[in-house]
Amino acid sequence: MKHGEIIVGLDLGSSRTKAIVADVRDREIPEILGIGESRSVGIEAGVIVSMERAADSIREAIVKAEESTDVEIGAAAISLNGEHIKGIDSRGVIAVSGANGEITASEVATVLEAARTLALPVGRSVVDVLPQEFFVDGQRGIRNPVGMSGVRLGSKVHIVTAEEQVIDSAIRAVRMAGLRESIVTAKPVAAGLSSLSDDERELGVLLVNIGADTTGVALHHGESIRYIGIVGWGASSITSDIAVGFRMPLVKAEFLKRESGCAKLSMVENSVLEIPSVGGRSPRESSTHMLSAIIEPRVREILELALAEVRDTEYWGRTAAGVVLTGGGAKLRGVPEVAEDVFGLPARVGLPDRVSGLFDAIADPSYAAAVGVVMAASRAPRKRRRRSDGAVFGTVRKVRQWVDSLL
Repeated sequence: MKHGEIIVGLDLGSSRTKAIVADVRDREIPEILGIGESRSVGIEAGVIVSMERAADSIREAIVKAEESTDVEIGAAAISLNGEHIKGIDSRGVIAVSGANGEITASEVATVLEAARTLALPVGRSVVDVLPQEFFVDGQRGIRNPVGMSGVRLGSKVHIVTAEEQVIDSAIRAVRMAGLRESIVTAKPVAAGLSSLSDDERELGVLLVNIGADTTGVALHHGESIRYIGIVGWGASSITSDIAVGFRMPLVKAEFLKRESGCAKLSMVENSVLEIPSVGGRSPRESSTHMLSAIIEPRVREILELALAEVRDTEYWGRTAAGVVLTGGGAKLRGVPEVAEDVFGLPARVGLPDRVSGLFDAIADPSYAAAVGVVMAASRAPRKRRRRSDGAVFGTVRKVRQWVDSLL
């Protein structure tokens, strides 16, 4: 079968490593051709802790993805995660040099580069440059200044930064698995690309990506990301609470959570549960009420920490479209209802539904980041100058990608 341009998205999760193979001839609606998934080893809280084991997980997911298609995979776009990811606002200003003061796409790229040129702490690099608005002389709130006339052009952006060592480790693990990296993007950014509608981004929406070890937030308003943050708690902490509360192995606690768990006690119809014991002891009996009584406080705590990340930001309160939940933790029954309690906003589970092809195979909130990183890579320019520094290389691509979308 003949394909168009192929892009592979790689989500290095703490629980699962996912690879998505997509044909991106239609850059707005990628066609999913195949998927591969493996259990993550050597990755904790979004950070590579064992290069060889992480590379094995990546290699296994890639082999499965290749087997599900007729595509040989040589490179992948990577979603980056972890508490080390931080977002900061920045501004840039340049003098307009075009004929008659007309602003061109080249000058937009220059002013965005000016905004990303800021002093960062030692050991940190820029991952994403997310344009928010432009200024032409005294006029504010401009989304696309190309074709306008003026003397001074300014930009306001949200810059996502990460620890260089973590970026380097992710790239090295991918290379050790036999691949080249194409772009690197932050996981909350990627998850939003595949699961949020244009109307939600315009009205204002909070994306909450509940992973295994971390929960990321991305606050959108006016079609731009206004804030990115990550807290160090995720769905695995719920599993741990169940294991401790019922004195059972983690693997069985995870199964119990998925099969019988509910995040909101008031939604549960009480019934008897058989709880497996350890050390050869006989199973015990408990109830679905007791299970939810363990789960609900931890889910509320995770979501309250997510709320604390955005509550004091300028755009909190401008989220008319509510909350969208992605990540594996969003699959637990009752989570949207608890989110509505915590945030005081309507909430829904977000699926990566801005795709064609094998949609049924990825119609799951845990695939939002893997599909989103495909979309991020698909919108980047085809011809780029390769850089040895992967973090800087990825950032320049993001700036050019955004400018290209203006034309």
